[in-house]
Amino acid sequence: MRNLLSFALLGLVPPLKALAAPAEHRATIPLPQRLLHQFPNGTWVENIHVRPNGNLLITTSTPNASVYQVHEPWTTTPSVTLVHTFNEYVDRLIGIGESTTEKYVVVGSRFDSTALSGLPINGTWAAMELDFTKNHNTPIPRLIARMPEAYLLQSVDSLSNDKAVVLISDQFLRSQGKVWRLDTRTGKYRIVIDGLEEMNTSLKVGDVGINGLKVRGNQLYWVNSDQGNIYRLQIDATGAAAPGAKPVLVAHYPGSTFDDFTFGPYDRDEIWTTGNSDNRLLAVGLNGETVVVLGNGTNTILPLPTACQFGTQHDKTILYVTGRDWELPVNGTYMIGGWVRAVDTTGFRL
Repeated sequence: MRNLLSFALLGLVPPLKALAAPAEHRATIPLPQRLLHQFPNGTWVENIHVRPNGNLLITTSTPNASVYQVHEPWTTTPSVTLVHTFNEYVDRLIGIGESTTEKYVVVGSRFDSTALSGLPINGTWAAMELDFTKNHNTPIPRLIARMPEAYLLQSVDSLSNDKAVVLISDQFLRSQGKVWRLDTRTGKYRIVIDGLEEMNTSLKVGDVGINGLKVRGNQLYWVNSDQGNIYRLQIDATGAAAPGAKPVLVAHYPGSTFDDFTFGPYDRDEIWTTGNSDNRLLAVGLNGETVVVLGNGTNTILPLPTACQFGTQHDKTILYVTGRDWELPVNGTYMIGGWVRAVDTTGFRL
């Protein structure tokens, strides 16, 4: 999500190299992709969630705190409509995740500037909901809770055993990385995981440590954008670390600023993660094997990808990817607004 783009622009991000020899793949790399929608300059597209009907919900951080819907993204020219703008609570949105079926939690805050370089204002973080259960076209928005103690709420995912409870990652600059537990029914929240170095940043590459977060059974997975690492941790039914559990390193990719990620396609244990300021999409196995499947770090095919998720209809091998806009010209030639792309992963296996 938030990363220090200046490092990448100045060429300070080291070249990436895989830790294991590439496996044989039945799909050709780079994977084929197509642009679904290009937003105007100044639009930061931050996160994505795919509805059961296959439509995409995407959040924006600039120019305002909006959720858009991409309808039937498998069509040639899908339409894009505004779902809701949460300007009564926040200026920007970051993460989005589904709690119970067709109820979506978004997090955001007020910022000190409308510029891309704006910083969150302390004490203004909040979690909101879009409820599509009564009307599949027009959701009911509401405030779930204000969370003034947070520093930079990021990724949202629900517990496997209680979908109405979500976990939210939080870390920025010198704050300690942590995970919040939020009960969407009551609005009550508390910290369930903190004090782990694996969630912090040293500010070597980016201003964010723990970023994307996913719950898979009794395992919590997260990326550390600053370290270029993916971790997992066994959790209990409340979302806290299980007794005696310690973080386990899943994968390390030097120089990559991992952002948000997903598993798939189908129920496969393959992680697909965006490399934000290194302009890449990567596939990661639980054995640590990492393959760059799209983007070469400098081209304009995948500028600043932020999040990804697989389709839920007949497009289950299509990975939908979002990206933010560039504040400076790409390769000194042109500027680009936020975007949504479809990447065809058919036939790819680690």
